[in-house]
Amino acid sequence: MVIDNIILSVGIILAFGFLVGMITNRLGLTTIVGYIIVGIILGPVIHLVELSPHLINIITSFTLAFVAFMIGRSFTIDFLKKMGKDVGIILIFESLAAFILVTLGIYLYTHDLILALLLGSLAPATAPAGTMAVIHSCKARGNLSKITTVIVGLDDGIGVIIFTAAIAMVGVMLGSSSSISATIVGSLIEIGGAIILGIICGIAFSYVAKMIKDRSNLFIISLSAILICAGLAELLDISLILACISLGVVFANLAPNVSKMSFNIIEDVLPPIYTIFFIVAGLQLRPDLFIKMGVVGFIYIGCRVVGKMIGAFFGSKLAKSEPVIQKYLGFALLSQAGVAIGLASMVAKELSAYGEIGQYLGSLAITIITATTVIFEIIGPIGVKYAVDKAGESGKKYKIINLT
Repeated sequence: MVIDNIILSVGIILAFGFLVGMITNRLGLTTIVGYIIVGIILGPVIHLVELSPHLINIITSFTLAFVAFMIGRSFTIDFLKKMGKDVGIILIFESLAAFILVTLGIYLYTHDLILALLLGSLAPATAPAGTMAVIHSCKARGNLSKITTVIVGLDDGIGVIIFTAAIAMVGVMLGSSSSISATIVGSLIEIGGAIILGIICGIAFSYVAKMIKDRSNLFIISLSAILICAGLAELLDISLILACISLGVVFANLAPNVSKMSFNIIEDVLPPIYTIFFIVAGLQLRPDLFIKMGVVGFIYIGCRVVGKMIGAFFGSKLAKSEPVIQKYLGFALLSQAGVAIGLASMVAKELSAYGEIGQYLGSLAITIITATTVIFEIIGPIGVKYAVDKAGESGKKYKIINLT
């Protein structure tokens, strides 16, 4: 029996989320995994809750906008002066390592360079929501938590560039007349547009917020700024995540005092948003796809995990980051969900013009990425919790080492 009433469905989702959250906390597990399992049970298993694609898209965009805004607060001028170079090195290493290892692993097994490039280009993308939710629920504070937050925020930008370059190469291999450079330039314009939108919204938001002293009014204007920025990004068909990160960055730096209060207010309302988001994510997961993804799917999972771990280690080693970052950062970068699925959908759309072979490759990419998401949605949050626990940054018992 499927419950048609949306309000009742959301109530059930929150109630189950609360109960499972208590159980997982008692077991020492991350609540995110529990939420996803609840979603799988309520949806694919017993078919009790079923939401429309339109409503799911709204929930996803709403949550990602909040998460991206919160990521932006980490990009303070002081942090960028101290760690900007380190972040850049680590970001490039972990993204390229994931891309190269997945591409190489799948090519060695299938001898299909086009498929290898397509799946390799999807590997760098990291899910910011899952990572941020664990950091928030663990009350994690420290250098590892902060650098993780920054990297997962930037990962999608690098991922889009790598993906665009790979798609352009695949298009040429399949006979496209479009040049690789033109395709990449188009992607860079889209990324630049998202950043510019976030900056404009951030400047306006900062100006208004400085005049507000009341906490409730600050919450209203903060919510307004996030939703306006996210909505405009969707209307302009540019990255909602990058736009809202830019909004948070500008706000944190132009209005440092009032922004702290705003970020704290938003942080207080995140738990129910996370609960709904991850249970809804579980509703969409299809365990039956495990059978369809085959060996290629497991190669993708293994090579992506190894790529992220190795890339983060050598990148942080080269950047001379503190040992705790070198050891555990890779564990915190394994989550993958909506962005990768969105890019896989773009593969299907872009390659549909190339006839049966294009349609086949697009369908295969969506199947594999959707199936592997089930794994990454579970092991990703576990990896983040493991990393912040081992780094001693969970709860209030932490020590920030001077990075100057």
